[in-house]
Amino acid sequence: MKIINLILIRHGETNWNLTEKCQGFSDIELNQNGRRQINELAKSLKSEDISAVYSSDLRRAKDTAVEIAKFHNLSINVDPDLREMNQGNFEGLSFTEIRELYSELLTQWRKDPESVRIPGGETLKEVQERAWKSVQRIIKTHHNQNVVAVSHNFTIITLLCKFKGIGLRDFFNFKIKAASKNVVSINKGSFKIDLQNDTTHLSPESLTF
Repeated sequence: MKIINLILIRHGETNWNLTEKCQGFSDIELNQNGRRQINELAKSLKSEDISAVYSSDLRRAKDTAVEIAKFHNLSINVDPDLREMNQGNFEGLSFTEIRELYSELLTQWRKDPESVRIPGGETLKEVQERAWKSVQRIIKTHHNQNVVAVSHNFTIITLLCKFKGIGLRDFFNFKIKAASKNVVSINKGSFKIDLQNDTTHLSPESLTF
């Protein structure tokens, strides 16, 4: 049982990314630059032999997935387990506001990111567990194929930790940019990350964060 490549994609940019607002489950659409990013991303994958495209059910991910899929005459498979982390009371707040209002919680979060629960939201462990279920379904369904899965920053990082066999305490060592590629080779239960946080397909004017 093998997937030649699982291509994990982070969605394109939104205005909340630009203004440093916490998004989470909030269904924020791509901005103009995000549209340009996903067009450049999709063109970079145009010549790849892609058999399926999966996506979170949030618009910013689905629109990214649709742009990729159209070059391969594919419909997208929507999977809510690929959603971003539910960030509860943080959503809609700027990072500055979160630091001011939840400084004690953030201190705990930095010490133990795996188990700290955002008020009204999820823990990183819960995010990893549901995202891993999605990956397992993809592995079961697709043999010897290249598969794209469009997801979100925190969700992708939890998966990369799983693929690397490291704990979520290493979560903060990762950086995943908008419209980036992460390519994972999967073979009989073993995982090899061949590409991580790649944005070489983006033009300089598109690469903003």
